[in-house]
Amino acid sequence: MVTVFAVPSCPILRRLLAHFTEGSALWMSISPRRHKRFLHHFVSTAVGSPLTMSCVLAVAAADLLKYETREPDMRMISLDLYGKAVAGVRSEIDNELACEQDRPLSDDIVLAILLLCLHETHNFSDTSRLLPHLNAAAFLLQQRLSSAPSNGHLRTFLLELFSYFFALTAFSHGPSLALTPAGEVFDMISANPHHQLGQGMLLGPSQALITTIFQVTRFVMRAPSMMYGMFRLELAIIEHQLQNPRNLTDLATAELEQPHYQARINTVYSPDDEILFEIYRLSCLVYVKQILDPDVHPCNHELQHLVNSFVNELNALEGDSPLNGILTWPLLVVGLCAVTRPQQNLIMARLRKSHKIWRTDIFTTTMDFLRQRWSLLATEMGPQQHKGTQQAMFQYNCRGSPGSHHTFESLPLPIVLV
Repeated sequence: MVTVFAVPSCPILRRLLAHFTEGSALWMSISPRRHKRFLHHFVSTAVGSPLTMSCVLAVAAADLLKYETREPDMRMISLDLYGKAVAGVRSEIDNELACEQDRPLSDDIVLAILLLCLHETHNFSDTSRLLPHLNAAAFLLQQRLSSAPSNGHLRTFLLELFSYFFALTAFSHGPSLALTPAGEVFDMISANPHHQLGQGMLLGPSQALITTIFQVTRFVMRAPSMMYGMFRLELAIIEHQLQNPRNLTDLATAELEQPHYQARINTVYSPDDEILFEIYRLSCLVYVKQILDPDVHPCNHELQHLVNSFVNELNALEGDSPLNGILTWPLLVVGLCAVTRPQQNLIMARLRKSHKIWRTDIFTTTMDFLRQRWSLLATEMGPQQHKGTQQAMFQYNCRGSPGSHHTFESLPLPIVLV
């Protein structure tokens, strides 16, 4: 049976392309000076790849539908474009699997799949449809690790985009993901740090921290098969690196200072880049500390120092900065340890403002989840108010009820934090 998809009119196509270049991709290029370079990879590839163009149009149509809610025709167009994009991806994957192994592999299919990942998360927040796309991207990238790309800049960009989506999805949905092929991709990134900082179009210098998030999550999932001492040692090393942020970037910087990289890369990071790096670094520290000590209470002095430092960095970031669109993971991780009204109010306000701009269910679902956790916290502390806050909080586990020993991976999150 052959499925026939409707072809949008030329005016509709122009409108969708204009929306993609002007609006729907803005959350992923965190500063105006990066936006043109960011779009270059999508647009230049889409011009020569009908599959990539289908995915671009699907993303744009679904995103536009969030703002143009009174256009029933746009809903049908969006569904048709999505169906065409998914069918095209499946066909390309089948063709690649059926071809000879020594055939040159194009990166266009990987870019198309990552566009579908963007579509699933930021247009529908549908995790069940996101996971197969991420697993496919992990497998396809793994197959390409041993081959030289025809476009090195595009390959680096794909690694950045993949690592962002996969690491933050694995945080909450790790058991549903293909960690083995993805792990090989992350190991290659770690072994070649210029891949992390060479372009930095998505997260700038914070790209190294995305790899750290994946490493920690992988250790947690391997914990049952690891010696307890080895597990803690590996996490302690990561904690030390996070406490000394130069450890995260010195190796990459040394690579980039080599003459053959200096001629190609002249990276200048903005103050917002530095704020984002600190926000993710502090969030990673909170993540690691709570794994190392599952019974640590949110009012622990070290944790609260990290939370307050996080609040200071968040206050330094403008509320309408594009960076706010990629802060759901740190806002959730640190939010679980927010124990004062000012801390909680700031986090809620930032999520609310981001939802107003991007209209993505990820923000509202995260807000609801945090409210439930804070309500649990208030209930646990309620009958103990005669005790000091420090003493009461000592009996509270921020990932569940007292004594539950829940890990972050068992948090009942209905969505991913990308």
